[in-house]
Amino acid sequence: MPKLNRGKTSKLSIRLSTEANKQIEIAAKNLGISKSGTILFGLTKLLKNPPTLSKIEQLKKEITLEPYNLVLTANEGLLKKVNELAEDYEIKKNVLIGYIVSEYFKNMSEPIEENVKSKQLMVQLNENLKKKMIEYSKEHYIPLSALVSYSILHGPYKGIPKYEEEETVQFFTNVPGYIWEMVKEHAEKYNIREHFYTSLCLYKQFMTPEGRFFE
Repeated sequence: MPKLNRGKTSKLSIRLSTEANKQIEIAAKNLGISKSGTILFGLTKLLKNPPTLSKIEQLKKEITLEPYNLVLTANEGLLKKVNELAEDYEIKKNVLIGYIVSEYFKNMSEPIEENVKSKQLMVQLNENLKKKMIEYSKEHYIPLSALVSYSILHGPYKGIPKYEEEETVQFFTNVPGYIWEMVKEHAEKYNIREHFYTSLCLYKQFMTPEGRFFE
C-alpha cells in the first residue's frame, strides 16, 4: 500500500526515563513499528486526557529523565496540543511530555515476543472502515500497520458488523510474525476466513464505542 500523506509535520523533542525507554523498545518490536511511532501511538491517547499540573509535579519527584532528547516527527495537530499544554503549565515541552510518556510506559509490562520478524498480512474489509483507518492514520501520524497489529492483539468484535455500504477493499501490510500466526490460529478456532477475523478486530476498535480508535 502506498505511503500515506499525513499532512504538515514538525519535530518534537522529548526526554524519557531509562525504564520507559526499555519498555518502549519492547513495545515497538511487538507492534512492528519504530520507537517514535510507538511513542506517538501512546501520546495520542494520553493527550486526550492529560494529567493535571499537580500530577506532573508529583511525577517530577518520582521519575528521573535521561539528559538527552529523542527527536520525533509529529503532525501539527499533536504539536499544537503539546505547545498549549506546555504553555499552560509553564514547563518545557520536552520535559513535560517526557514525564507524561515515561509514566505511561514505565507502568507497562510488555512481554518480550520471540517471533517478531515481519510477515505480510492481507486485509480485506469494508470500504468505510478502511476510510476511518486512513483518516485516523493521517490525523495522528500513526502507520496503518500499527493500527492493524493493535486491533488484532485486542481481539474480535463478538457480534455481526453493520455497515451502511457493502463495498469491500483490500490492502497488504506487514505485522510481526506472532500476530500473523495469531490471526491464523483464531480464524481456525472460529472457523472463519483469516481476513474476516482481522476485519472483526478492526471493526471493534474503529466502529464501536469500546474501541481505542473510535471517534
